[in-house]
Amino acid sequence: MNPNDGFGELLAIENNLRRYNADIVKKMARHFQGRRAILEFGAGIGTLAIEWQKQTKVKPECLEIDPKRQQIIEERGFTCYASLGAVKRKYDGIYSSNVLEHIEDDRGVLQELRSSMADGGVLALYVPAFRQLYSALDRSLGHCRRYQRAELIEKTSSAGFQVIDCYYADSLGVLAWFAATWSAANLRRYDQWIYPLSRTLDELFLRRVAGKNLLLIAKK
Repeated sequence: MNPNDGFGELLAIENNLRRYNADIVKKMARHFQGRRAILEFGAGIGTLAIEWQKQTKVKPECLEIDPKRQQIIEERGFTCYASLGAVKRKYDGIYSSNVLEHIEDDRGVLQELRSSMADGGVLALYVPAFRQLYSALDRSLGHCRRYQRAELIEKTSSAGFQVIDCYYADSLGVLAWFAATWSAANLRRYDQWIYPLSRTLDELFLRRVAGKNLLLIAKK
């Protein structure tokens, strides 16, 4: 499954990774309490924006560079911008999931995100972890990199943010990344059976050790 082929895989992720998507939002949103001006950077077709509004009762604005995806997001009732340059306000929270790894100049984007935030604003980044896991699947998904924890902290700090926390997520996903094929049935099985156990192990002790992803929380 290649996300460059169209929207079928994005819909498959939305429809078959419901627990996974809800948990990503839960992990990020708990750091945004009381914040109303929220932007999702790289919103895809609005999957997480819908979940964010459901969980927090706050409707985020979205940024998405693909015109067809912008249209879907707007049809779903969200304001959507094509670039940070088009945004005319300062946000007190910006979140992004599985986006930064697609961008060659990630340092430049982090600086742009900071410029789009009010003082004291919160940034949440969810990205693929471990350079050693980089594979043909990453290349097919358009990933420029996977992140080492120290690398992500350094790049975010260098952009002017104060890093509050950075930890691993989806510990069992490290094994599933190599074993799974991206069919709707396999996504659903992972979401129903493997991810709940992975989430429990994360919370018990593994989030400080290893995981398929990293979650970073920072403030301006």
